[in-house]
Amino acid sequence: MIDTLRRELESGIGGEVRFDRVSRGLYSTDASVYQIEPLGVVIPRARGDVVRTVEIARRHGVSITARGGGTSQAGQAIGPGLQLDTSKYFNRVLEVNVEECWARVEPGVVLDELNAALRPHRLRFAPDISTASRATIGGMIANNSSGARSILFGKTIDHVLELEVVLADASIAHLRALAPDELEAACAGEGLAAACHRTVRTLARDCRGEIDRRFPKVLRRVGGYNLDEFVDPSKPFNLAKIIVGSEGTLALVVGAKINLVPLPIAKAVLAIEFDELLDALAATPSVLRHRPSAVEVMDRFILDHARESPALDALRRGVLQTDRPGALLCVELYADRPGDLPPRLDALERDLAGSGFRCRWRRAETPEAQARIWSLREAALGLSMAMKGDAKSLSFVEDTAVAPEKLREYIERFLQIVRRHGTVAGVYAHASVGCLHVRPVVDLKTAEGVQRFEAIANDIAGLVLEFGGALSGEHGDGLVRGAFTEKMFGTTLYNAFRTVKRTFDSDGVFNPGKIVDTPPITANLRYGVGYRTAEPPTYFDFAEHGGMGRAVEMCSGLGACRKTLDGTMCPSYMATREERHSTRGRANTLRLAMAGRLGESGLGDEAVYGVLDLCLECRACKSECPVGVDVARFKSEFLADYWRRHGVPWRARAIGHVHTLSKWGSRFAPVSTIVARSAAGRWLGEALLGIDRRRTLPAWTRNTFAHQFARRGANIANPANPANPENPANPENPENPENPANPENPANLENLEKPVILFNDTFTNYSHPEVGVAAADVFAAAGIRVGLAPHACCGRPMISQGLLDDARVVAQANTDVLYDAAAGGVRIIFLEPSCLSAVREDAPALLRGDAQRRAKVVAGACLLFEDLLEREWQAGSIRLRLRPGPPTIVLHGHCHQKAMGLAASARALLARVPSSSVVDLDAGCCGMAGSFGYAREHYEVSRQIGERVLLPAARAMRAGAVLAASGVSCRQQVSHFTGVRAIHPAVLLQSLLCP
Repeated sequence: MIDTLRRELESGIGGEVRFDRVSRGLYSTDASVYQIEPLGVVIPRARGDVVRTVEIARRHGVSITARGGGTSQAGQAIGPGLQLDTSKYFNRVLEVNVEECWARVEPGVVLDELNAALRPHRLRFAPDISTASRATIGGMIANNSSGARSILFGKTIDHVLELEVVLADASIAHLRALAPDELEAACAGEGLAAACHRTVRTLARDCRGEIDRRFPKVLRRVGGYNLDEFVDPSKPFNLAKIIVGSEGTLALVVGAKINLVPLPIAKAVLAIEFDELLDALAATPSVLRHRPSAVEVMDRFILDHARESPALDALRRGVLQTDRPGALLCVELYADRPGDLPPRLDALERDLAGSGFRCRWRRAETPEAQARIWSLREAALGLSMAMKGDAKSLSFVEDTAVAPEKLREYIERFLQIVRRHGTVAGVYAHASVGCLHVRPVVDLKTAEGVQRFEAIANDIAGLVLEFGGALSGEHGDGLVRGAFTEKMFGTTLYNAFRTVKRTFDSDGVFNPGKIVDTPPITANLRYGVGYRTAEPPTYFDFAEHGGMGRAVEMCSGLGACRKTLDGTMCPSYMATREERHSTRGRANTLRLAMAGRLGESGLGDEAVYGVLDLCLECRACKSECPVGVDVARFKSEFLADYWRRHGVPWRARAIGHVHTLSKWGSRFAPVSTIVARSAAGRWLGEALLGIDRRRTLPAWTRNTFAHQFARRGANIANPANPANPENPANPENPENPENPANPENPANLENLEKPVILFNDTFTNYSHPEVGVAAADVFAAAGIRVGLAPHACCGRPMISQGLLDDARVVAQANTDVLYDAAAGGVRIIFLEPSCLSAVREDAPALLRGDAQRRAKVVAGACLLFEDLLEREWQAGSIRLRLRPGPPTIVLHGHCHQKAMGLAASARALLARVPSSSVVDLDAGCCGMAGSFGYAREHYEVSRQIGERVLLPAARAMRAGAVLAASGVSCRQQVSHFTGVRAIHPAVLLQSLLCP
């Protein structure tokens, strides 16, 4: 049956059909605690594919679960039949009517991408959820999503004008507001659409009294079906309103006409810190009197977890005034004129000052300051789950809502229940509408944990009823709250909901087991009793997580890695829009493989290799993922295990030992370069090593940086007459035979009395000595005495290729060489960000015992060139006299530079160049990523990644502008595809030194 189903789908639709084990595993989870493996996956290109899929599935008795970004927290986006993923292709903005403020869209369009298209018209789709970077409009319609500003804009249902849907009989219905005579005509027909209109009209009329009694009187209620939308005879009858919030159980949306709202003209945010969470909630009703557009809260539990991510910790420190407040209340105000905001802020601050609560506040009136606050708030979902170990902060009672004036007492009682069950919880979200997300910490791998999970859920359901609230405030019923639908709404309305489901979908084709007739909440758990986390032996130290298996399990499915408009994570997903190429997809695949759920050989699985192959090891996931999932490190471990099983290929050996190749290339330069770049050399490289012949290998020079440093001493050039970066050295005269210095060990680190030493990395030494020369010139001009560490590989190429035995040897050797200097207070300066991350982050994790302790000392002394200079300049320790620079410096940060939080210092340093303005591209990854872009099979993806932002920006630079990039691979990528010469910031600064 399954083979027949697959063949019919493959021949019947123009999209993609996948029944392989890995694809089914990838779509078996969302952001909830549940896991259900589907029969297969369908990725439609157009509405005809959706219609045909419904026809085929219905004939085979197979269900369909629609999916957008897969960010559902209640289990709505998983099911046992076919998964229908609209996000890859079915995602166009079809029409925008600026005058009438509406748009027509396909269901797979991502909210942030839609709003980016609307921004030139100063319009937006109003619901502004924290997952906006990956959530689709179809998913928001299915969930009736709302967001931080729902007090102003309401929910998605308030902004859906019309829907085109595929019904369970594969017919297409156009649902819109109907006048009374149109409603009569719609109900008079014979088809399924007519039956649906009749049933909803009848149920709304017959259950009007029960709807008035049992539907919660709060803004945030999305549970059950929206029969309350049809009880007021003065309102137009619009069957689209029953589809909104139905979680794909009634019909499949293939088109939507949605309302748009103007962008605010002026806004300000007041960040208020309270000593106690309950005080922040108690203050909320008085804050609401000032007509805010949003009031969001984060408690200490959430804020403290921000410390575990370098990027989020920087945000936390930039927003907070004190180190550990009990809660942060973020109050936003909109106004038609900027001048209207200060008096309103003044009035709000006066109320706070007289409230008697212990609190402090800070205004954020610039877009940059406000963006920092909202970025921290949007990370709260991930931060609430950023717990290492088996006990996690879980989504299962996180979606309740009560009236804001009841919020303080309600949350106090809520937390008492949590404590009574022997655990704790984090609290955040929408104080403005009484919808706080409370996530108790529970270990679902134990019988005790599963019992606690169920008991807390039952107790909270009772508490919600007592306070007249809603159990589902915005995240929906799904699998986790559907079991309580009858308890929340009563038997009469529950039976009405079942009637709605049976009328729309009598055969149970659409997303069965959600909202009504739901299995017990403890069924289908991703981690349940008896689940065992894999504990494979590893090279890297995963002790802080309790092993690699638990490090992989840190991924909770939030999908922040599916963003496409900003940041770096995840470069290959941005190019392919493939779930398997997201950080989430890779972590899920590894988890399933390690748990033996892919039916093959665990970490040696060929299919897992295919999933990890397009990971560029950019390390962006380590900093941009809210829980710090480090897929680059997982990939290295996987490759090490994979090579052990299958043997190490020549390319991995060659690239991993590029230090040795470069050393020999340097000895025979320039002949070696000429040969490698010749047509025959390129053909041979492609045939033997899979290096794409369209790529140009770096040139080698005999006049290495080590030679130049040894010949010319620490002050390589006279700062009054800086070296020409276009021609820094004569390669035909590589060394002075009269100079007895050893170019491989130009400095005695044991007796070094200089404040900094340069780490002489492979590419600087053998291919780009002008960068090292420039750095030493700049240091000399700044009055910083500099030495040179013995030339050595940092270990990055070996790590990236999974040659971890060799990488561990290199880590030990570098530690031994650099330890005394680091322990003595000497700073070790890197010119290449990937080399810095290898020594600072990877080397300590590769070593154990005392060697690890020593490696951490070395790591603490390591700095990037730009970071050191900016620190010293800020401290007033140095000043560089610079000539006016180019009118524009376009800065492209290296992925590892951004992952370590060092891009800001590079931007600040270059901003000190007189007469220059710095443009930070936020281009994400360049696409080269060390050796990644050289591989024949990666060439096209590498190009696509670069073409997203970086390469077009390089081509568009105006005359006189300079592109600055610390990463050698970034500079190579730009040169290969645009011909533009990007330069290292050290070279730029050297060229501007004043005599």
